[in-house]
Amino acid sequence: MSQELTLFDLGVEDTTQSEEQKKKESSKKSSVVKSTPAPKKKEEPLLVNAEWTIHFATDRFYVSDFVDEMPEEGITLEVLREGIERHFPQFSAARTKWDYDKDKKQLFPDAFAGSKGADSKEGRFTPSFFISAEDAFEANNFYRYILSGDNKVLSVHQSICGTMITPTKGVSEATKAKALKDLGLNEITECPITPATFEWSLPKIENKILRQIIGFFRSFIHEEAEYEVALKIYWDLKKEKYVVDCPKQVVTAINIELQHSEEFTGKNATRYIPVMEVHSHNVMRAFFSEIDDSDEQAFNTTFGVFGVFGRLNRKQYEMVFRAKMRDDVIEIHPEQLFDLEEDRRDYSYPKHWKSNVTTMGGFYL
Repeated sequence: MSQELTLFDLGVEDTTQSEEQKKKESSKKSSVVKSTPAPKKKEEPLLVNAEWTIHFATDRFYVSDFVDEMPEEGITLEVLREGIERHFPQFSAARTKWDYDKDKKQLFPDAFAGSKGADSKEGRFTPSFFISAEDAFEANNFYRYILSGDNKVLSVHQSICGTMITPTKGVSEATKAKALKDLGLNEITECPITPATFEWSLPKIENKILRQIIGFFRSFIHEEAEYEVALKIYWDLKKEKYVVDCPKQVVTAINIELQHSEEFTGKNATRYIPVMEVHSHNVMRAFFSEIDDSDEQAFNTTFGVFGVFGRLNRKQYEMVFRAKMRDDVIEIHPEQLFDLEEDRRDYSYPKHWKSNVTTMGGFYL
């Protein structure tokens, strides 16, 4: 006997199989969700102790130079950074980046902008006072001052780049009076007069580099717009020569926002010593603006040398230079830094420099 089928019987088996298949797929999806990997275990912070050393561009310190007490388990990098910031204000939490070598127990901090006031503590950072530059050079204290007979107090800064002796406002009258008493003097006029000086210890920067700088800066002056740009100069300790870097930057007519090149920071900072930072004022005159005053900082623990190039639309461009450590500043003549030749024609610069610069309209970033 044949079985009669109705319209409602058609596709019943297919529908049942389809529903079962959907349930299986849904079950698979649920199992996938349930098998989501567990969150990664939080990485423990690096702890350092007195065996670790801290390496800046030209100086080496011990962790114990910056902390009063060292727990047996060590301290975190943030605790160490706070100790460093007391003496080098540019190492704020927002500006400090760390690199390190666990095997050699070496730390390489970098600071990337800004500065503010700070107080000294006892130890290597205890201020020391002298009446001559010769005596100051022999001391190992970081803060060294010379009492000069013309009623000035001069700060002394030394690095692989050179020596900077310049009047400072960072010494109070009470501190000055105590220093005179400790030296067995009644009045500062009893001291010899020490002039402000700057000496460049490295070879003069070759004229080719100067002309590269000018050529590169001039390439950002157009009929429709002019832009400020910046370059950094390093001394390669291994090859004993200068290296010019064009860091990635966003620029306008009056502003520059720089990114620091990893090739020259961190562990590499022990080979490449920052010696100069220069930027252009395009067609404007060469001068240090209020923006420059706030942006410039020392090259980590040593003074920095900064330059501004202006009137770049003219054959006779302008350039000014100065050395700066915190609020201590001294002007430098270009001939002290560069090999100046009569030929002032521009020299070709590496093509990749241009690709590191992003220009924007307007004035401010």
